[in-house]
Amino acid sequence: MGIQRKAGVGRFGSLALVVCIGIVLLAAGASAPGRSMAAGAAKTVKIGYLLCLSGWYSVFDAVEEGHVKIVAQMINDKGGLTIQGQKYNVELVGEDGKSTLDGIAAGATKLVYDHKVKFVVGPTGFFSTGSSPVFEQNKVLHVSGYCSNQPGEMDASTPFGFLAFDASIGTSIGAIKAMKKEFPNVKKVSIVSPDDGAIPYLIPKIKKLLESQGYTVAGDVVPFPNEMEDFSPIAAKLNAIKDADAVFIENGSPIAVGNIAKGLRALGNKKPIVYQGLSACSDIMAVAGKDAANDIITMGLTPKAKGNPPLLDEVYERSGNKMPIFLFNPNGLWVLTRVIQAANSLDPEVVKAKWESMDKVDCLFGTGIFGGDQTYGIKHHALGHPLPYQKLVNGKVIYGGWIDVGAIP
Repeated sequence: MGIQRKAGVGRFGSLALVVCIGIVLLAAGASAPGRSMAAGAAKTVKIGYLLCLSGWYSVFDAVEEGHVKIVAQMINDKGGLTIQGQKYNVELVGEDGKSTLDGIAAGATKLVYDHKVKFVVGPTGFFSTGSSPVFEQNKVLHVSGYCSNQPGEMDASTPFGFLAFDASIGTSIGAIKAMKKEFPNVKKVSIVSPDDGAIPYLIPKIKKLLESQGYTVAGDVVPFPNEMEDFSPIAAKLNAIKDADAVFIENGSPIAVGNIAKGLRALGNKKPIVYQGLSACSDIMAVAGKDAANDIITMGLTPKAKGNPPLLDEVYERSGNKMPIFLFNPNGLWVLTRVIQAANSLDPEVVKAKWESMDKVDCLFGTGIFGGDQTYGIKHHALGHPLPYQKLVNGKVIYGGWIDVGAIP
């Protein structure tokens, strides 16, 4: 009996000890700041994307969609977002803007009313004029992938509108600096640009940037329709501006740039061509032909090049090492989530205020600087960041290096 009683006391004593230890551990876990919430299952934050996945602009946005999805996965793989102790993964929902302003407005409406998103990346280019009214009315924070500086894209009328890729102004600054480096004898340039409604608003700013770097603009701007197929008349008009030392192409597709280059070279015009867009030189040469591919600069990305930020090359690797790669909207998604994290909130108004108070942010292109106050008339809504460039020399693509763009004025 004594032995049994002693054994029984031991069993109950061990059980009591286990219970006490358990209570202590639970109490310690509960008292750790944010531990119980962060350790739970991740929730999702829904972010919309509005891209032109059909129509003429899909040459850009079909690629962009894949890279937006890759960046969302990168964000989630790197821990997602932790807001007030709760972990969130990014859940994307997308709509097709169909390369028309009506299609963009319809896509924006679906994102707001059907998907009920509070954050959106896209659209690209001048298409923001079709979506901004919908987003602004509903206080949806929207991050454009590109800006052509038309009224209603991003200005004082769009307090919830932001720009996380530094075009068209930042890319133009980069292209002008690359032109000065590669073609020091150029003093006068002609300008050619899509006739998409942006010319009266954008080109005066580009002329000012050129003049600030010592360049003179020769002749009038030469416009072309975005959906143009025969560019020989455009090449003829540019060739007629005899006192220009180079041609500066402001915006346009790689098809347009390649055809302009092809037409100029066919006329015997060997002047440098500088394009501020991110199309790869290989895409330009595919249209222009190898014989025409000389003395051409683009702000195209060169994967695995010296000086590349690791995040940029990671997107490329996750895409299966495939070109082209632009990162207009993917960079917007990355920057948006960095600001959401910094704001520690999923309230668009709180995130908006945080964005406006920040000076710098890490982006896919390195360190981005918030600015654009003078250009857009609204504080810190535009992001400037470094850009690389490429050049075509006798049918070969040459990596030019990285340009320090700085803050958007």
